[in-house]
Amino acid sequence: MPPVPLTQVHFSEPDYRPKDTGQNRFSRTRFLVWFLFFFYFSGVHQAIIYSSGIAGFFGLTQALVMSLLWLVPVMLFPARGKLIAGIAGVVLWASSLFSMGYLALYHQDFSQSVIFIIFESNWAESSEFLHSYFAWWMLPALAIYTLIPWLIWRRLQPVGGTPVTRLLLTFTICLAVCWPMLDRVIINKGSLADGFDEQANSMEPVAPWQLVMGYVKYRQALSNAENRLLASDKPPLEGLVDSNADTPSTLVLVIGESTNSRRMGIYKYYRDTTPRLKAMSDELLVFDQVYASRPYTVESLQQALSFANQLQPKLYLEKPTLVDVMKQAGYRTYWITNQQTQTQRNTLLTTFSKQADEQIYLNNNRSQNSAQYDEVVFKPFDDILSRSESKKFILVHLIGTHRAYRYRYPDTFKIFDDNEDLPPWLRKKRYRRDYNEYDNAVLYNDFVVASLIEQVEKSGQNGYLVYFSDHGEEVYDYPHHLFAGREEAAPTPAMYSVPFLVWRSESWKRNNRIDVSYDMTHRMYSLSDFFHTWMDLAGIRFSGFDAGKSIISRQYTPGPVLIGNPAKPETLVDVRQKFFPAAMTPATPATTMQGPGPGPGPEALQPPTPAYGPKYGAVTGTVPVHVQKILHP
Repeated sequence: MPPVPLTQVHFSEPDYRPKDTGQNRFSRTRFLVWFLFFFYFSGVHQAIIYSSGIAGFFGLTQALVMSLLWLVPVMLFPARGKLIAGIAGVVLWASSLFSMGYLALYHQDFSQSVIFIIFESNWAESSEFLHSYFAWWMLPALAIYTLIPWLIWRRLQPVGGTPVTRLLLTFTICLAVCWPMLDRVIINKGSLADGFDEQANSMEPVAPWQLVMGYVKYRQALSNAENRLLASDKPPLEGLVDSNADTPSTLVLVIGESTNSRRMGIYKYYRDTTPRLKAMSDELLVFDQVYASRPYTVESLQQALSFANQLQPKLYLEKPTLVDVMKQAGYRTYWITNQQTQTQRNTLLTTFSKQADEQIYLNNNRSQNSAQYDEVVFKPFDDILSRSESKKFILVHLIGTHRAYRYRYPDTFKIFDDNEDLPPWLRKKRYRRDYNEYDNAVLYNDFVVASLIEQVEKSGQNGYLVYFSDHGEEVYDYPHHLFAGREEAAPTPAMYSVPFLVWRSESWKRNNRIDVSYDMTHRMYSLSDFFHTWMDLAGIRFSGFDAGKSIISRQYTPGPVLIGNPAKPETLVDVRQKFFPAAMTPATPATTMQGPGPGPGPEALQPPTPAYGPKYGAVTGTVPVHVQKILHP
């Protein structure tokens, strides 16, 4: 073949343009898969809440927006996107278990109060809680809940797109996520602090920010409480006068835990769960219509031990507390506790205890003993009684009947273990077990409280002892509502009904007379007003003392017994309206309650009837006769 002339040879120019292999094209489908992966951990929870009517659309909206945040590192580091997603997914999965578990158990959204309880609790108490609520269906449910995001994660592929595209998308995501803060600060001219608060509120419904923001708020509340409650420059109460100033006095306050008065024999419960207290009932003032304002320990005691109430919940930070006033009146103050949530680590309860002159923590090991029974308070209590101070105020905080109930009593108090006399609606073995264990815990609590009274009586000291529980506890008390525990968003009488007993020495009775009447022990009363009752019992008066809020005063003025979350004023409701609608008539305002037929007048209720029987159809406890059928149709 003859050679081809160079003039006829054609050389093609090299094409340096990047070949379009699909890697540089942005894939909307892949992007949506990435978003679905991150959205899953908050979206499922919020979708269930919205569809079931528990809450509105806000949480679901925020989950849609705030879940975009996790796409930012994926856009910036596409080569490591799947690794980033895997690490973030584990964090999101773990944090979402709290809200999903709470929703499964209580059928309610995760609230700030619940988050505070989590941070107030230690691992021992948390493990008890989990063990007591554990059911077989939780394992397959957890497996399915975990399997779905794992399958999505396996399908994750790079979304593609040029660096400029990814940067623009990242900027857009950041703008959308941070819009609540930008809107408050730039558009509405708010402060930067207001902007951060708005951003935090918008991110709270989304994992893991509900725990992160909750912890930040908890630390802020703890720091604020420490600064205010333990401040050395708190102004004392004005015009304080103690009618027993020159008399040696020993005043004792015993605070129980999770004890529902409707499950106590002394309150006509059908089982004799309080034989020792019943035996000394002639020496006691037994108040049968007392209700906690909150179903949680910290929130309840913040009000009971201070001027705070449901309408002014922050007064415990602004005015002297009960411990402060006792110190001002010249008492040496002691705080003995067997509470697992009140150890020497910093908690809100610990801060309250530090107001006392001396604290005795009985349950503060690194690994706290779940079976440390309340009788451990006897020895330090007796030691303090024997001390030489002429004026002593002793607060004893029990672990009481706190869940898990079987850890609250020794085997010698395992009396109720059969099924013959149980309510007929307790068909499941677990329900029967918990019901019996709770009654055994109440029985042991009877032994502890009665023993403390006997210790004071044996000491021969002039004074009195008051016992109440911080809140109640529902343990399958209602056939139409098989539930154990407490939930503020779904209140029942069992969660709020608390025992309230007063024992007085003979010398105290002689020098501090109380006009005991039928009317007095049946008054409806809120623990949030206890501060005034205590001061009335102690004979202490000051500027601002309100005898109308003292359950023992002849000047007692019936008022609303409010329950609910004061941070959400729309949830506040009067116990009478919530639990006793039949007692509320147009002629009877919310601040008064007239008993049926002739009687001593307003607030005079009929004596409690037996707490359980076929004709009542529920554990009714101290519910007045004329409203039992309304409460338990």
